[in-house]
Amino acid sequence: ISTFIKGKAPYKNVLVNDLVLDKDGKKMSKHKGNTVDPFALFDKYGADATRWYLLSVSPVWVPTKFDEDGLKETQGKFFGTLRNVYNFFTLYANTDDIDASECFIDYEKRPELDRWILSKYNGVLKDVEEAMDSYDHNRAVHLIQNFVVEDLSNWYIRRARRRFYAEGMDEDKRAVYATTYEVLCGTARMIAPIAPFISDEMYINLTGEESVHLAHFPKADEKLFDDALEERMDLVRQIVTMGRGIREKTRLKVRQPLSELLVDGAYEEKIGYMSGLIKEELNVKDVVFEKNMDTYINYTLKPDFRAAGPVLGSKIKAFGAAIAKADPKAFLAQLESKGSTVLALDGEDTVITPEMVSSSVSAKEGFDVAHENGVSVILNTELSKELIDEGLAREIVSKVQQLRKAKNFEMMDRISISLEADEEVGAAVEQFRAYICGETLADCIENASGLEKYEINGHKTGIDVIKIK
Repeated sequence: ISTFIKGKAPYKNVLVNDLVLDKDGKKMSKHKGNTVDPFALFDKYGADATRWYLLSVSPVWVPTKFDEDGLKETQGKFFGTLRNVYNFFTLYANTDDIDASECFIDYEKRPELDRWILSKYNGVLKDVEEAMDSYDHNRAVHLIQNFVVEDLSNWYIRRARRRFYAEGMDEDKRAVYATTYEVLCGTARMIAPIAPFISDEMYINLTGEESVHLAHFPKADEKLFDDALEERMDLVRQIVTMGRGIREKTRLKVRQPLSELLVDGAYEEKIGYMSGLIKEELNVKDVVFEKNMDTYINYTLKPDFRAAGPVLGSKIKAFGAAIAKADPKAFLAQLESKGSTVLALDGEDTVITPEMVSSSVSAKEGFDVAHENGVSVILNTELSKELIDEGLAREIVSKVQQLRKAKNFEMMDRISISLEADEEVGAAVEQFRAYICGETLADCIENASGLEKYEINGHKTGIDVIKIK
């Protein structure tokens, strides 16, 4: 039609999709019964999620294996997360009766966390534009999805949420509103070509403008790039992830406080000022930058016979003896930094590569260690009576918050807590009464009987909440 009316095609280039196959890679056909009804998918998951999934599952120029479970995951993981961030922001903006577009604070005056997410956002925006310009929409959607889920939701909003709760409207609160608003508006414009409906809904509600599809695609502001800040924050996030891994391995819940986390002292100058953030994320009382981590760590080296045997042959025995005498930490460091090292085996210099060595790292008794990409962290896993009591109090808070939500209480509703507890839980509640009341907006905690029981760290405990009018 365009060629007939205007004498030219309506596009400059066309990217043609390959076949859409079923989840087993077979061509869809009615007689096989492996076709899907797109309209049923739109009704069930939404057109946005269906479009996003088709681009995320594979590059469009290769066959797409369509699996409804993958579509379901896309709807929950990406769109669910994006909507949660948007709903969280609008809830507090409406509660504070504030127009976030009027909250602008100079970027250099914003807290480091805000400058970090803006650097991440603009970096992703630049990469997404480059991916789209090269027709790699698969890479573009994965870049956006990782940013929204991991950076915006799992780190920024979680780290900044208490700033939204704060009373009044100081510069810090205005900064978190301004930053979240800018990132949400930019994200809506960035996803608009792929997810036209949710992006339009978000953008219109956030800006009051007619449509996101009448707005320009956003441009990265390279003045907001901060590679050094991103490197520092990425190191902190790595340390937090490793600490959580230790907790999971040792079956210590995140709500159970621990006494200390030891981090290599070499990082103190770089991230020492962020130790408070690490303490909050890992629920530890102290972060210690330890100059001599070897005091707490045992290293073990042995040959990886599957990889080393075919290469070394008869020298494998001499190899085992040589690495048994080596300083494990120095040996591993050399392999990691240089990619290989040389050992004299049976009188002959022999090149040793990392895959020829099997290494393990363990901690001294009472500690647990994680080692990844040259970074080591050690968690003190010993629990004192006071730490156990605080863990019980935190579990009580969590259960009370769940009950508030189940009873559809408003965010600012004051409550009374009824408790039926054994001696140990009762003592913990008494010790941390002020903390529990402050976290749950409770005016009082009263003893009761006949309550529904819940498991609180192995203690059957009755809990109920009543809204105070």
